Amino acid sequence: MSSTVTTTTTSTTYTTEDPSGFVGTLKLTGAPSNPEEVDIALHDPGNDKNYKQEVNNWLNSLPIPDSVKDMIRTNMGLTGGGNQPSESGAAKTINDFQKNNNIGLLSSSQMKQMADTGYLTGKDGKTVQVPPDVQAAAKVFMANDAAFFKKMESATNGKHDGQLGQGDYGNAVKDGTIQANGGSNGNNGPTGIPKDSFMSAVMNGHVSPNRPSEYGAAKTINDFQKEHNIGLLSDTQMKQMADTGYLTGKDGKTIQVPPEVQDAAKTYMANDAALFKKLESATDGKHDGQLGQGDFNHAVSDGRIAPNYGTNGTPTPGGQPPVTGSGNTGNTNLPSDSSAVNTIKNFQNDKNTGMLSDTQMKQMADTGYLTGKDGKTIQVPPEVQQAAKTYMANDGELFKKIESATNGQHDGLLATWDADAAVKDGSVSANGGPNGTPTPGGQPPVATTGSGNTNLPSDSSAVNTIKNFQNDKNTGMLSDTQMKQMADTGYLTGKDGKTIQVPPEVQQAAKTYMANDGELFKKIESATNGKHDGLLATWDADAAVKDGSVSANGGPNGTPTPGGQPPVTTGTGNTNLPSDSSAVGTIKNFQNDKATGMLSDTQMKQMADTGYLTGKDGKTIQVPPEVQQAAKAYMANDAELFKKIESATNGQHDGLLATWDADAARKDGTVSA
Repeated sequence: MSSTVTTTTTSTTYTTEDPSGFVGTLKLTGAPSNPEEVDIALHDPGNDKNYKQEVNNWLNSLPIPDSVKDMIRTNMGLTGGGNQPSESGAAKTINDFQKNNNIGLLSSSQMKQMADTGYLTGKDGKTVQVPPDVQAAAKVFMANDAAFFKKMESATNGKHDGQLGQGDYGNAVKDGTIQANGGSNGNNGPTGIPKDSFMSAVMNGHVSPNRPSEYGAAKTINDFQKEHNIGLLSDTQMKQMADTGYLTGKDGKTIQVPPEVQDAAKTYMANDAALFKKLESATDGKHDGQLGQGDFNHAVSDGRIAPNYGTNGTPTPGGQPPVTGSGNTGNTNLPSDSSAVNTIKNFQNDKNTGMLSDTQMKQMADTGYLTGKDGKTIQVPPEVQQAAKTYMANDGELFKKIESATNGQHDGLLATWDADAAVKDGSVSANGGPNGTPTPGGQPPVATTGSGNTNLPSDSSAVNTIKNFQNDKNTGMLSDTQMKQMADTGYLTGKDGKTIQVPPEVQQAAKTYMANDGELFKKIESATNGKHDGLLATWDADAAVKDGSVSANGGPNGTPTPGGQPPVTTGTGNTNLPSDSSAVGTIKNFQNDKATGMLSDTQMKQMADTGYLTGKDGKTIQVPPEVQQAAKAYMANDAELFKKIESATNGQHDGLLATWDADAARKDGTVSA
């Protein structure tokens, strides 16, 4: 069904291609002529089963911010394609659930558990499955940084203790926060959003009109510190406020912060915490990771921030600063290889860091800080963080190349003389080159170089490469863990505990082995005797060639040969899961064939994720591909099928699936026969 959206200066009208398919009107400006009119008016749905989807399509087409669209969906019960209740409906559902199950208080953690998993762990430690409508209601409570939970849990006394009581519902109805009885169902009038809904959402912090400027954020946080007598705020506390809207003080007590403080904290932590780094050092120029009350005044005095100005001195009337921010930490243009090598070398000399490990380089790239051998942590300049990012790009490709430049050995430590050796042998150029401008010998193309190659070798090529590597290095049999290590990191730790770097073609071959849930590894490691012991020997490769599992020629990288790389849609990589009925039959037959007894949700998840099953005796077996696919069907959509079948016999959810559960499910029509 196609649709048309027409926008005028006062309203937006949505229609389907059916002339009678009028859905609604959005008043964009001015007051409606009829005082009873709503800002959004929708036609009476009648028996139209597609009504909510049509309204969702309409909302998606409106020229309004996504945050406003989300607010409208929640208020009108359209969240999640019409599957989630309104706030009033969610409140009544949860309150009824509390009363029916004698639950006095629900914590934010329990509400989150219900929203995410559909289960609830009580104070007695027992876990129960909650009804679908309760899970849907919990999702409404936890949406938008738990905005509705915060509003409801404080309805009785205005205090935020993180506990939702049964009495909070009645008080929320009494003060007009929500409507009684879950809202007005079956209303004969136009379905809509009240005229003051958007302003209420803004005032209550459900919709933020904009994120504050740097100055606005700094002043908001400074005022908050003064009002609550908070001397210092750590980067961890600022992150907590930005992510959750709560703050845990030194006394261990947690309080909810106002919406404007959470917004300000988000500005502080944006762009790798660029504003936090700039402000927390304003007093003495030192980065100690603590924001003091006096830092704000010093930042204003020295011009780091100014009223109504963004990060780079460009006026942004109360608005969001440019995402590239201060310090260029958000810059997506990494320096060239030669520039990065030169920057890191100079930094090592200036700070007398000594050799830098791969862990330290990763720390600088990810956080902009460096912890030295003495345990002290310092902030590194933005250009050093950018250079570290270049070093660690493409699985640490540049780091591997430079740290071994002196003697060809990979010890995982980068010295300044490694940089000199790399320049001398031509690995990188001597001029450094400007940031973001690759120089000769500079940043390699990420799609074609070494471990960054996105074109994996064929099965036969990978088998041949790994076999030759095993023979050349005398590795003995390789476990699945070792193969995964090579695929992910480009290193291999042997039985002697020593770690070596593997050639790029070996890492690529390992990636082929571990693709599609380790499909090739499973096939080859069992080629000799058909048993899956999780160990790959060179003779397994020979057996695989002999029985035709892979071809003998190996084939070039990225060029599938006959018997080579299987399509990703076959076997365990099949994206088309079996039907519920088929999955139930497959798992039941597997249980009977292997005498597994009842299967827990953990075991079903293990089969779905790994293709293996660990039994009660502690032994692990590989399951057939069709069983892994069936397990995936069982665990899809928050384990919806598993929950449905495991309770088919007696209606109770014990988390255990028996073969008679499948029989009961077919008998009662839950799945077809």
